[in-house]
Amino acid sequence: MRRRRAIAGSIAVLVLLAVAAGAWLLWWRPAQDAQRLAALVRTEPPAADALTLTWFGVTAVLLRHGDDALMIDPFFSRPPGYGPLLRNAPIAPDPQRIAEGLRQAGIERLHGVLVSHSHYDHAMDAGAVARRTGAMLVGSSSTLQIGRGAGLPEARLHDIADGASLDLGPFTVRFIESRHAGATGGAPTGDIVTPLVPPAHYLDYRQGGTYSILVTHPRGTVLHHGSAGFVTGALAGVHAATVVLGAALVDDAEAYVREVVDPVGAREVVLSHWDDFTRPLSAPLRPMPVVVNLAPLLEALSRRSGLRVRTPELAQPIAVTPPPPSTATAVPSGSRRSR
Repeated sequence: MRRRRAIAGSIAVLVLLAVAAGAWLLWWRPAQDAQRLAALVRTEPPAADALTLTWFGVTAVLLRHGDDALMIDPFFSRPPGYGPLLRNAPIAPDPQRIAEGLRQAGIERLHGVLVSHSHYDHAMDAGAVARRTGAMLVGSSSTLQIGRGAGLPEARLHDIADGASLDLGPFTVRFIESRHAGATGGAPTGDIVTPLVPPAHYLDYRQGGTYSILVTHPRGTVLHHGSAGFVTGALAGVHAATVVLGAALVDDAEAYVREVVDPVGAREVVLSHWDDFTRPLSAPLRPMPVVVNLAPLLEALSRRSGLRVRTPELAQPIAVTPPPPSTATAVPSGSRRSR
C-alpha cells in the first residue's frame, strides 16, 4: 500500500512539474518576452533620403530607397493555426493577404525577391510576390523550384550557387553560406528538386540550404541573418552596420552573437523571427511559444558596448544606419549586373 501511495505521489509530482513547465513555455515566457520587446520598439521617422527597412513579421524585410526596393523572405499568407504543421495539411499562398501586404508596403515593383532558405515561413510567398512585382527571384536551387511552381519564367530566376554578388538596381546582394538553427525544429531538410506547385504540404518546403544575405547600398549595408545557426568564421571580413537577426531556436546566444554580430562591426541589431507566424499580420503580434527565448540573446547583445538593439513596429519603415561620411560603397569583385 505504501509503495502504491509513493508511486501515485511521484506521478502526481511529475504531472505538476509537466504542467508548470508547459505553462512556463506556452504562457509565462512569451509574456515576459513580449514585455522585453515592447521596451525595444523604436518609432522615430526616417529622414526623406534614408535607406529604410520595413519588417513584416518572421524574417520578411523590405529595403527601400525612393522608388528602388527589394524584399527578403516575404511571407504575408501565414496559414492559420498549428493544424497544417501537425497534420502536414496542404498550404498555399493567399493572394488576398499578399495583395494587402504589398499595398500596405506601398510596393508595386521590386528589383528582387531574396530568400534565405526554403522553409514555408520564408519562401512560400516568394514566387507569388516576385510574379506580382516583376522582380528577379534570387536564392538556392530549391527556392527557384518554388518560383517555377509559381509560374515565373527562367529569365527571372537567379541561382546563387556560383557565389558571385549580384546587382539589383542600386543594391548589391551577396549570399553567404550559413546553417539553420538547432536541428531545424522538426522542419524538413534536403532540397526541392521539382517545381513546387501549391497547394503543397508543409514538408514539401525543404530547407534547400541556409544563407546570410548581405545587401549593400550607397545609403547603408544590411546583413539579413534569417536563421539562428551559423558557420564559424563565415562572416570574417564582412562589414554591415545593421544586422537583421533571427531570434528563434537560438542554442548558444553568446556564440551566436560572437559569430554573426561581432565580426561585421554591427552598430545596430533589428530582432526578427520572434513572432507567432500562425497568426495573421492583421492580429496583434505575440512571441512564438516554446521556440523563442529572448532573455539569453538580449543579455548577450547587452554586453556589446555601443550596440543598439531594437524591434520595429510592424509595417513601419525605420532608417538603416548610414555608412560613415568618408566611406564609399564599393561593388564587390565578381559581381554580376541584373536589371
